[in-house]
Amino acid sequence: MTSRLRVGILGAGAFASRRHLPELVADSRVSVVAACRGDQDALSVFADHFGIGERYSDWREMLDKADLDAVLIATPHNQHVEQTAAALQRGLHVLLEKPMAFTAVDARALRDLAKSRGLVLTVAFNAPYWSHTRALRSGIQAGRIGELETASLSWIGNVEHVFGKAPVSQAAPSIVKPTMFRSDAAQNGGGQLMDGGGHLLSELLWVTGLRAVEVSAQMDHCPDDMRSLLSIKLDGGVMASITSVGDSRHHKRRLNSRYFGSTGTAEADGLQFSVAWFDDQGAASNLVDAAAAPPTPVGDWLECIESGIAPQGSADHAVSVTELLEAAYQSAATGKRVSLPTQ
Repeated sequence: MTSRLRVGILGAGAFASRRHLPELVADSRVSVVAACRGDQDALSVFADHFGIGERYSDWREMLDKADLDAVLIATPHNQHVEQTAAALQRGLHVLLEKPMAFTAVDARALRDLAKSRGLVLTVAFNAPYWSHTRALRSGIQAGRIGELETASLSWIGNVEHVFGKAPVSQAAPSIVKPTMFRSDAAQNGGGQLMDGGGHLLSELLWVTGLRAVEVSAQMDHCPDDMRSLLSIKLDGGVMASITSVGDSRHHKRRLNSRYFGSTGTAEADGLQFSVAWFDDQGAASNLVDAAAAPPTPVGDWLECIESGIAPQGSADHAVSVTELLEAAYQSAATGKRVSLPTQ
């Protein structure tokens, strides 16, 4: 980029203020010039804090009037497809919060539109940007545990407050208060699996590099689940399970992954960002820690806009996650095992 990238914000809310905006406004390659939110009072607080001059209550007006090169989209999930398509059609690069879409058809359409326009579409799943998942990916794909046979991933915690099922802590660290769109399954696209649970699906597919072939899913309530259990068949007959619990009464979150191979095992603690490797004798070796920070979604997005390379959080990866999410909700709703589309 020879001049500063002019970025607009769709969804000037609590999450964007915590995760992406501090890095965007601090980057010398970027000028955050516009922000949009329906709540004018919250928009003023957000824009004043980050020094954003142009402020809009209608996202279409912002895309039409603001002089932009790129947008961050962190709106309620049911708005992602329409807003991303509109931005890409206007020639804007997009950093999109997950989920990419609710259906594989919509996800593929966004991916193909970005590719046809030569634009960078990055979807901010965690797996491509966390040190322990990057260590898992490189080690497993290099054959460190032999031939992968099965995997088990779990996220156990309590996020009832973001689903409107418990009070929001007044001490929550954000510039503006979060909205409760996740309490509406139509806006959220489902329940906890569609929201935070999508990161587990992303990890499984990104770390292994394998495609999901079939899925069977159970949920406590479908589509507004808080607890879900998935049995997944991957390419090559690899079997995997994913457990997501969003209403745990335990006082701490627990995020763990185990990958079992023909000659060893990899165990990851996702909250300590560490990986332990075990050989076929059961001895732990080479504990990998989060010493070297991987790129962030923002950093990767900007680098890809400059260089033209594909992002780590690619649209292709997000399409594969969307396919699996859609099939999982279909399975839970019908009580049947669902086959995923062939590539």
